[in-house]
Amino acid sequence: MEEQNFTIKYSFNDILRESPLGEDPNEFVNEIEFIVFATNDHFNEIEQIAKGKISQILFSLAMDSHFPLHDVMDATHSICQMSGVLFEWEENKHVWDKIDTYFDFNPLNNYDVFFLETLEVIAKYRGKGVGEKIVKNLIERFYSSCGLWVLKAYPMQHDVSIKRETEEKMSDWNKKMEYQKMELNFEKAQFQLFNYYKKMGFQNPFDMEYFIARPLDLIDKN
Repeated sequence: MEEQNFTIKYSFNDILRESPLGEDPNEFVNEIEFIVFATNDHFNEIEQIAKGKISQILFSLAMDSHFPLHDVMDATHSICQMSGVLFEWEENKHVWDKIDTYFDFNPLNNYDVFFLETLEVIAKYRGKGVGEKIVKNLIERFYSSCGLWVLKAYPMQHDVSIKRETEEKMSDWNKKMEYQKMELNFEKAQFQLFNYYKKMGFQNPFDMEYFIARPLDLIDKN
C-alpha cells in the first residue's frame, strides 16, 4: 500500500444544564463519534473510509460529585454489559477491585474509562494496517483523558441488524463494508479480533469479548 494521508474528525453533543450535576447517569458519559477520511496531499477529503464510537465514562467526576458509580455503570445498555464483566457490583467490594488486582494493585492514573464500542473500516482499506493506525491515534489524542481503555471485540458482520439486511435495502455504507465477504463463522471471526487486539497490546483477563489496557502500556507497545 502506497503512503496515504488520513484525517479523523471527532464530534459529541452536550446539553447546557440549569440543574445541578448528578441527576442523570448519562451526565457522566460523553458519547464521542469519529469518522476517518482518506485525503490527498493537500488534505482534501477523498472518501470516508472508517467510523466508530467511543463512550468516555467519567467515573472520576462521578466520585467527586458523590454520584453512585453503579448508576453510571448502568447508564446505557452497552456500558452496563461491559461493566458487568470488568467491574465489581457487590456491595462489600470496591468497583475497581478486579481491575486493580489484575494490574498488581498498581492504581490507574485516573478512573475515567474510554470504551471503544465500535470501529468499522470499509473493505478496500482492511488488511492494510489502517485500523491499527486509527486505534493508535485515538490512544495518543486522548492519552491523559483516561486511565483505562476498553475495546469490545465483537465481529460486526454477526450483528443481528446487519444479518437481516437485504441487498435492496442495504445502506451505502454497509455495501462498502462488504460484511457478506467477512468471516461467517462466529468463533473464527472472534478469534481473528482476539489476535488483532492482542497484537496491539490489549489483554482480555475476564472475558473473550472485552479487552483492556492502560494508555501507558499501549504507547510502550507501539
